[in-house]
Amino acid sequence: MSGSDQHLHDLTRPPSAAAYLAEAWRRREFAVLVPAQDLRAQNMSTVLGQFWHIVNPALLVGVYFLIFGVVIDTSRGVENFLGFLIIGVVLFHLTQRVVQDAAVCISRNLGLIRSVQFPRILLPAAAVNGQTAAFLPALLLALISVLATGERPTLRWLVLPAVLAAQFMFNLGAALVVARIGALIADLQQLLPHFFRLVFYASGVIFSVEAFVSSPGWRRAFALNPVYDVLSCARWCLLGEPVDVWTVAGLLVWSIVLPVIGFRVFLRSEQRLGA
Repeated sequence: MSGSDQHLHDLTRPPSAAAYLAEAWRRREFAVLVPAQDLRAQNMSTVLGQFWHIVNPALLVGVYFLIFGVVIDTSRGVENFLGFLIIGVVLFHLTQRVVQDAAVCISRNLGLIRSVQFPRILLPAAAVNGQTAAFLPALLLALISVLATGERPTLRWLVLPAVLAAQFMFNLGAALVVARIGALIADLQQLLPHFFRLVFYASGVIFSVEAFVSSPGWRRAFALNPVYDVLSCARWCLLGEPVDVWTVAGLLVWSIVLPVIGFRVFLRSEQRLGA
């Protein structure tokens, strides 16, 4: 091999994971500024504007409380059902919105992908950042509402940021996996709402698993559901609801393992996305 050939690089060869992450970090402003601009543009043509980020979850909580707390009465085993419901609805819909946004982040940005060379991982990362930023007003409303139901801050509240950080990491891993699948299967966007209806009822959003599920084996099976793990740990923090070691372990495992898997899946096909 001649000396000049030694300096040639194969542009079709995927970069190493470390080099790819370093390049993504160097351009990290994209994953922050773009969702910030999108967030400001959302609902600008409506009367309430940005207040819809608070109004929407408040309306959902009101509807669910009327149906499941008053009409059907699924509040069995829960002392503060309204606070229980608020935490469940707000945190569940954060993960749902992240995943649904990530499913279309590649197809929505095909023009950008085909015209500019940049780490594509920034697109699902932007989806996670944007939906998380939109979630913050609802989180503030949830905390105020929990206080209004009679709860008072305890030392457990200090653990909530760790639970939310674990949810963020799980959401990031899920976004990477779904972005890859969404780039291959355009119908994924239509399937996800039906999938999340199942997840909604399998996560204890509107009922206490401890009160309605008597089998210890089935209760332990719920810990395999990462959304249930997030909700249970958050309710332990804010309401003092019971949580077992399997649920905590499930949340830790999901928040560590899924981002790693998602990154490997995304990186393996990164150069083919949008092609």
